[in-house]
Amino acid sequence: MISDLLINILWLIGIAIVLFFIAAALAPLESLGWWAGWFGSPPSPKTVRKQLSPEPHSATIDTAQHYVVYLSGIGTMSGDSLNEKEQYFLSQLSARLPGSMVICDVFPYSVMNNPLTGQRMLAWFWRWLQHSRLRSDISILNNLIFLRNLLQVAVSADQRYGTIYSFGVATEIIESLVDHGYRTDERRPITLIGLSGGGQIAVGSVPYLTQLLGAPVRVVSIGGVLSSDPGILSVDHLYHLSGSKDHIQHIGTLLYTGRWPIFPHSAWNRARTRQKITVIDVGPMRHMGHGDYLSRSARLPCGQSFVERTVAVVTEAITHPYEQPASSLA
Repeated sequence: MISDLLINILWLIGIAIVLFFIAAALAPLESLGWWAGWFGSPPSPKTVRKQLSPEPHSATIDTAQHYVVYLSGIGTMSGDSLNEKEQYFLSQLSARLPGSMVICDVFPYSVMNNPLTGQRMLAWFWRWLQHSRLRSDISILNNLIFLRNLLQVAVSADQRYGTIYSFGVATEIIESLVDHGYRTDERRPITLIGLSGGGQIAVGSVPYLTQLLGAPVRVVSIGGVLSSDPGILSVDHLYHLSGSKDHIQHIGTLLYTGRWPIFPHSAWNRARTRQKITVIDVGPMRHMGHGDYLSRSARLPCGQSFVERTVAVVTEAITHPYEQPASSLA
């Protein structure tokens, strides 16, 4: 009986491995199909530039002096389905950044900004899963969302498909910026804030944002799993918030050889040589769950909550660019 149980377990593990490799093989399909024009006209930088011609000033529109675009972690299903932690974090950040526009409607795990519950073949499944996760925060099925979005992060970091993916996300960011009053002729500064996998996607999109908008773009990575993406050389500056109990963030250091110090000519190491990267120790924060970067109940010895610490460091990184934020030195 024990041998039969062991055989069944091995069969399930084998099936899971096969399904994972199938999912991984299909992960770039949306990006490639979008680039090939399967979902409309094939995109190109030229067509995007034509859509960016500035409109006359309107007295009723008060454009912000600085734009912040938030790219969520891999647990999200759409740009407008942020969890309570993220909503609280962004509300606190907005209050500390007067004159800035904080945008959070970009779904970074789709080159078309298409939510999992949008126009997809498996939309019915994702809708069912969305209702299921509302009933239980510990549902094991939530891992399917993490896996699906994690594979898109891998596509972003893949040298074969990453340029397509990053260009697609950049066009979605630009569209959202324009919808929120960004004037392409004024080149207002932009900051991308990426949580977890959103950090990698943010870095990858920067070269296309700078080419199309001509504006300076900074990136704030909150526990981001970062590769040695060539886009990092186009970033004005990268601030990476690192929790001492966040071991997941180091996956990028292990998997991507460009992060290894023995390859000094990689994009990551060249960016470090040019002092484009600042790593900030924010304390004993985890990658997810209780005690993560956005946690309100976990506190530092000084009494400051983890999310308050994160908000303070991000605010200082944005308002004092190119300097080591003083709050990170405590």
